Amino acid sequence: MGASVGIGGLIVGTSMLVVFALAVSVIDIRMDSSLETLESANEPLPILTIDSADLWEGAVVSWTIVDPGANYVNGTLSTVEPGGFTATFTVDDITGGIDNVVITNHGNYSSTPTIQVDSPPLGVTTADIDVDLGTIIDAEISNTGPTVIPINEIWLFLDGAEPKRLSSMIFPAPTSANMYSGETLTLQWRGLGTDTFDTIALSSHGYNIARALD
Repeated sequence: MGASVGIGGLIVGTSMLVVFALAVSVIDIRMDSSLETLESANEPLPILTIDSADLWEGAVVSWTIVDPGANYVNGTLSTVEPGGFTATFTVDDITGGIDNVVITNHGNYSSTPTIQVDSPPLGVTTADIDVDLGTIIDAEISNTGPTVIPINEIWLFLDGAEPKRLSSMIFPAPTSANMYSGETLTLQWRGLGTDTFDTIALSSHGYNIARALD
């Protein structure tokens, strides 16, 4: 009888120790969670501004070499009409025909412009390059707060549609993965076809801001 009571007491005691250990573990977890919440609450929100946001519905978005011409050297392109388009081009080593174009400024036009080679050398066979117009959004965003923000954690929206990461549209490409306090980045949102939009917005770590497109 005495042995049974002793074993029973041991079982009860062990059970109470297990319960106590579980309770302490739960308390530790809740304390850690509370401390993380407090630390998070003490961290300042990022502060971002959209300094400019321009909708270009007549931007040059693509090009086609109809005739590469001949006897050119690597150079630059512009347009006969004013509008701001610029590009660089390279030529075939043998023929001197234009074989690749890189747009450096998309410009903005009311109708399809005429592409011209800047300062062509004498004796060239004139090239013919066609371009297509479409929509591009050109904007500048500044970090005016005290926090360093990973660029990949800044999201952009057009008229409330599916968000895109800022990191995918910075032009020229960023030199750092972070956006530091006081830094301004230029973005160009491409691949929009010929659609038009009214508002651009951004969101990051609970901070949200919107601006009408000019």
